[in-house]
Amino acid sequence: MIVIESVFNPCCISVRSDSMVPSPNDESTNMPNFNYEALFEFAKDPIIIINPLGDISHGNSRVEEFSGFAINELKNRSIFDFIVKEDLEKAKIWINNIEKGISIENSFRFVQKNGEVINFIVNYIPIDQAHLEKGIFLVFKDMRSYDSLINKYRQSELNFKIIAENVQDVIILMNEQKEYLYVSPSSKTMFAFDNEMIGEKQHNPFFNIHEDDVKLLQQSFEDATKTGKPYHLVIKAWHGEKGWVWTEMVGTPVFDAEKYFRHMVLVARDITRQKEQQEKLEYYAYHDTLTGLPNRRYFEKRVSEAIDRLNETGQFFALILFDIDDFKKINDTWGHNVGDQVIQEVANRTKEAVGELGMPARLGGDEFIVMIDDYGTEESVTQFIHSLQEAMRKEIKTEKSTISISTSIGATICTEKHKDVFYFYKRADHALYHVKEKGKNQYHINCS
Repeated sequence: MIVIESVFNPCCISVRSDSMVPSPNDESTNMPNFNYEALFEFAKDPIIIINPLGDISHGNSRVEEFSGFAINELKNRSIFDFIVKEDLEKAKIWINNIEKGISIENSFRFVQKNGEVINFIVNYIPIDQAHLEKGIFLVFKDMRSYDSLINKYRQSELNFKIIAENVQDVIILMNEQKEYLYVSPSSKTMFAFDNEMIGEKQHNPFFNIHEDDVKLLQQSFEDATKTGKPYHLVIKAWHGEKGWVWTEMVGTPVFDAEKYFRHMVLVARDITRQKEQQEKLEYYAYHDTLTGLPNRRYFEKRVSEAIDRLNETGQFFALILFDIDDFKKINDTWGHNVGDQVIQEVANRTKEAVGELGMPARLGGDEFIVMIDDYGTEESVTQFIHSLQEAMRKEIKTEKSTISISTSIGATICTEKHKDVFYFYKRADHALYHVKEKGKNQYHINCS
């Protein structure tokens, strides 16, 4: 029985890739308070970095402990050399999907240096840190202790009970009718429910599961009894004192010698803190730390979705790219702290001007971009640009001075099908360049 690392450690598996939109001043990766090098080196679990082809470039100190190989023995070798033959194809597909931005958990069997085969389930979250090596960060969670626990139960219910009552996770046994056969005492400390009281809930076995998750849990339970395969879920469960908490649940079906289903072993734990940390990491991966606006990565994601809609339904959209005229003079005159205050105020005004029309983003430096959904006419785009210009005309009060700014704006109406993000961005960039040639503080619109 294996548990995904993302539940235990928020810095799980990350993919960094060069952005399609050039922005040498992009500051979106300057995320404070997270020391990723320390997380990498001092993580309790092995971490291996591979390139998109699967070649190993680096690993932390725990790798040798779990694999038996020294880091130098692994470098430049393919990760696929250590995956059992039966899992190779799905491993290659999984790595390819990660490069496409598809996050799907999966399990693989890896061969140690001594020949022992170990199962792992892996997942990833995007983390954008400019100072980290590019690649795919794989984190392996070795759950052999839990496998051993289940095996001991299969051999002896008494041994299982002794172990279950001395672990922190909540361990539950359920029969095919979803009746409680056993609930470990840890249910009291983990979820503030007395294990004896839970046993009285036979008429409603999933009494503390959120209504949005009950159907999924029931279906997973039933599927496991038929296929014999364990399942892993992250759901919301009711805590007797805290209310709804994020909960990791792993279900493992147990069969007798005649292959008849005997019961389900459920292992549950409160992962609210880990979930919150993961959400913070995901937020910083997609947002600019200075302004709180979506960053270049998230902008590309949303524009890709708009392109898909354009290709499928013909729904046009618009991109409005702009920067602050003579922003360098503001930094040179008043310093970077004042410059940052100006950037923050421009971001706030842009966000207010956009409202529900679309999405603003900061690409880096003083460069911003707005995607307006379902805008297909020059008139509608012009109207929005005028409102944006009006918002920027108001003086900006900083700690040292009151500053007036103007903006140069280049826009493109995206109507051509089967183009990519870079194509439409360059159209807006060309429009902005046209404005710069005319002397700034103006706008120009291209139709793509």
